[in-house]
Amino acid sequence: HTFCQPLSLSASRRNSISATMGKKSGGRVRVKQMGGGAKMPPNPLADLAIPSDEMIHLPTKPDSNAGFLIWPMSETFTMTYKNFSAVYPNYVDSTKTVKLGRRIAAKDAVPEPTIQDIHEALISLDVRHVVQPHKGYSRDACSRWDNPGRVLVDLEGAVAIGILEMSASTGAFDLDDAIPDMGDCNIADNNKENNKDETGRGKKQLLRQLARIIRDLPNRQKRLDEKARLLEEEKLKVAKEADKVAATKTKIGGGTSGGGGGNRKKKGKKKK
Repeated sequence: HTFCQPLSLSASRRNSISATMGKKSGGRVRVKQMGGGAKMPPNPLADLAIPSDEMIHLPTKPDSNAGFLIWPMSETFTMTYKNFSAVYPNYVDSTKTVKLGRRIAAKDAVPEPTIQDIHEALISLDVRHVVQPHKGYSRDACSRWDNPGRVLVDLEGAVAIGILEMSASTGAFDLDDAIPDMGDCNIADNNKENNKDETGRGKKQLLRQLARIIRDLPNRQKRLDEKARLLEEEKLKVAKEADKVAATKTKIGGGTSGGGGGNRKKKGKKKK
């Protein structure tokens, strides 16, 4: 008879198996798990994620109550402008409709004025004012991004130098601030507005005077010339790209038609 004898293992081998199996504790063997744990399944949308360097990061909204410019600067810490009247660029912008805030006739207004233009015009008139560059006009959402800001004007100072007059009956400023009709303005209404004789000495008179001064400002003219130059360069760039694309299409079309003719098989009956 053949008897099975127990295998004799060396001490180093037994220690290796013990280390692999785990430690003995209270007569039990605690099996130690070898290798890493279960891996999380990959994200199926990982390839669609936009890299951080290609993400669109919107600029932080500036504080509308910061960045004020007070003129004259000698009154920066002493001027009280709580009762000043607001003037937005839309008030004298000929490209805006009455619905969007234009307060004077289009023939008297100027295209695309800025708060910097209004600031320079008021300096030439020696009228105290405060420039608020981060304020937005509530009736024109586009101007909040394209042409933000407003100017607070000292009407009492304008009266003192004869630019504005006060009402003889009430003693109040002739502000001409009545809210215009919010309906659409047709051509007849615009013609009526442009032909209207506006000789009042109220706030509209100040706006018309500002528009006349803004029209001839040197800095404004430089800005408009630079803008026109950039637009012209952009047009030329677009035209060159269009010509390049058209030339590429013509070249590809010609090569395809020529190559296709060489590979064409002759039609006819096969020889038996």
